[in-house]
Amino acid sequence: MILVAFWALAEATVFFIVADVPISAIGLRCGTRAAIKAAAIAALAAACGGLIVQYWAAASPDQYRTVLTQIPGIGTRLIESASADFAREGTWAMLEGSLSGTPYKIYAYAAANTPALAFFAASIAARLPRFLAVAWLSSSLGPVLRRRFSQVQVAALFLLFWSLFYTAYFRIMAAFG
Repeated sequence: MILVAFWALAEATVFFIVADVPISAIGLRCGTRAAIKAAAIAALAAACGGLIVQYWAAASPDQYRTVLTQIPGIGTRLIESASADFAREGTWAMLEGSLSGTPYKIYAYAAANTPALAFFAASIAARLPRFLAVAWLSSSLGPVLRRRFSQVQVAALFLLFWSLFYTAYFRIMAAFG
C-alpha cells in the first residue's frame, strides 16, 4: 500500500502513469477489500500531491507550468483548456477531468488560489469514484482470469492492457496538443 500512496502522490505532481495501474494490479491479485483500500489510499495521497502542486503553482506558477509542459501527454493547449474549465466550473471540473483523461495535476495547478481544505476535499471526491471503479472492475476480473490463465499469463494480459491503453492515450493527447 506504500507503493500505491507514493505512486498516487507522484502522479498528482509530476509522474505520468495513473494510480489506476497499481490499484488494478492489487484488485487482480488480492481481491476487492485490498483494492478498495488501495483506492482510498490513492485518493488521499493524490489529494496530498494536489496540495503540493497547488502551493507550488501559487508560489511559482511559471515554473510549475514549465514542469507541466515537460510531462508526457500534457501540452499547452490541454493546460489552457483544463484551466479554463476549472475557472468556469471550479472543483466540479476535476470530476469530469478524472473521467475524460485530463491529468489531475493540471487542475491542481489551476487551483492555486482555491482554499486548500476545499480543494483537498474536492480532490478526494473527484478521484475516489474512478479509483473505486477500477478497484471493483479489476477485483471482479481477477478470479475469472486466474481460473482461465496462469499467473504469468494474467500478468502478461495486465501489461498488455496498460501498454495498449497508454499507447492510445498518448496518441490522443498528442493530437490534442
